[in-house]
Amino acid sequence: MIITVFSFVTSLILFNIYIFLIAVIRPRNIFLFRFGIIPVILLIAACIFRLIFFVELPFTRVLRSEVIYPAILDFFTAEIFEMHVYELLFAVWIAGSIYYLQKYIRQLIFLNKLANSLIETQDERIISCMNEITTESNKNTKVKIVQSNEISVPMIAGFFKPVIYLPYTNFTDVDLKNILMHEWIHFLHKDAWTKLFVNLISVVFWWNPFVHILKNELSQTLELRCDLSIISRMEHENHLIYLESIIKVIKYANNKSLHKLRSAVGITQLVSISGNENMTQRFELILNYLSCKKRNMLSSVIVCAFILLSVVASYGFVVQPAHIAPEVTEHDDVYIITPETSYLVQNEDGTYSVYIDNNYMGTIENRYDEQFSSLPVK
Repeated sequence: MIITVFSFVTSLILFNIYIFLIAVIRPRNIFLFRFGIIPVILLIAACIFRLIFFVELPFTRVLRSEVIYPAILDFFTAEIFEMHVYELLFAVWIAGSIYYLQKYIRQLIFLNKLANSLIETQDERIISCMNEITTESNKNTKVKIVQSNEISVPMIAGFFKPVIYLPYTNFTDVDLKNILMHEWIHFLHKDAWTKLFVNLISVVFWWNPFVHILKNELSQTLELRCDLSIISRMEHENHLIYLESIIKVIKYANNKSLHKLRSAVGITQLVSISGNENMTQRFELILNYLSCKKRNMLSSVIVCAFILLSVVASYGFVVQPAHIAPEVTEHDDVYIITPETSYLVQNEDGTYSVYIDNNYMGTIENRYDEQFSSLPVK
């Protein structure tokens, strides 16, 4: 098992492909009606797994790129302002990651300060309803509920100690239970942790537009899973009542300016008034829940199995540039270097020793030179 620049690039390409599939599949209700939400969740997990574990396994085969990859490599190893292009881009990458990291940390601090500044509600109706919900789920977790005029949409935050934010409005008992149940299910599903993890990925890969697509798709997928989890516990006639509760929240939010809290990391909102298509999809799935429930489970299992197999199969290849290396330092002969017969060993001084057929051939300073960039480092 080895890690190379090219195994990382291959994983990044596959990561983007998985996100593209998610963006195509998730909005299509016909797919969700037939296969359910689980395959979409599995695709999200697959794309994240493929990004994080960018390794070459013993059975990995090298696919040679004769034109595209060498041209890209030449671009990145070119010099500009007395620096290699890849060094300049790497500096920009790090600077951007630092910026987004401090932004998310500030949001977490803001969220914590806001939760501590707001007084916990003393409304007996709200407290009683929340206690009933936690009791029914056999959980004794303490839930802090706060209300504020600056909040227009019910939401939940907190990784260990959940805090539910409610607007000041007169919800009926039924509406209140539906709203609190929705936020509580998010906490039980650990959705705040999931969002935080994806946000950290976006901090690292802020320059990749597919990462931002993933964040949007994840948010909608978690809402769909939460809705389906709630209505699965209800009688069919209560599905419409649940929808009416959501509609009331939307109407209330439309009459107010959204609080800046809406974009904070770790926040999960009941509704998003900026995504009409997403809300329409949630309504359609709830209204057609019985049809979804009667879907062929075998077909869902087959799709999930196919996704898992695709992940395994994706480790079967890695794309590398094809080249023949010129003369190696300290030797007068010319050797053909390939990843199958050659490798590098990093020295303490930052240089690399070149081995061909397990024979030491010389030392190089820059492993990203075109002739050596595809070699594994041992």
